[in-house]
Amino acid sequence: MLKKFVHAVDAVNNFVGRYTALLLIPLVAIVFYEVFMRKLFNMPTMWVFETTVYLYGFHYMMSMGVTMLYDKHVRIDIITLQLPQKIQLILRLVTFWLIFVPFVGAMLWAGTEYAAKSWMQWEHSWSAWKPPLYPFKTVIPVSLFLLLIQGFANFIRECYKLKGEEI
Repeated sequence: MLKKFVHAVDAVNNFVGRYTALLLIPLVAIVFYEVFMRKLFNMPTMWVFETTVYLYGFHYMMSMGVTMLYDKHVRIDIITLQLPQKIQLILRLVTFWLIFVPFVGAMLWAGTEYAAKSWMQWEHSWSAWKPPLYPFKTVIPVSLFLLLIQGFANFIRECYKLKGEEI
């Protein structure tokens, strides 16, 4: 059952990561459009800046889980790399409960309240374009949830490694 959970979480984060990466295509196209309109026709748009901020923010946030899946988050491990593999594994398991779960859990809680408040107020941007902010703020708890469950999947995977098994 735990192995199924790990594989399911990995599959979800792979799926989200793969399709989130595709957002870079419209992001580049929108920036190109803005440069084209601004430089050639002297007609800047009022919506491009915020659109690119929201698209990139969505891309960045939704990539956290898949980044953890492939162990690509920045980590300073100069000292721990000198330790035996088993000690490194134990340290990762301990820091998961001491640092990762409390931090991501608190961020998830705060992010959920932040998004809920935005939905209750039907919050919009203060710019002249005034796009709704509540859908974008919803990305915060969703992405943190994906990060948290990927953390649990990695924890389970490392527990199996400690026993000498691979998932």
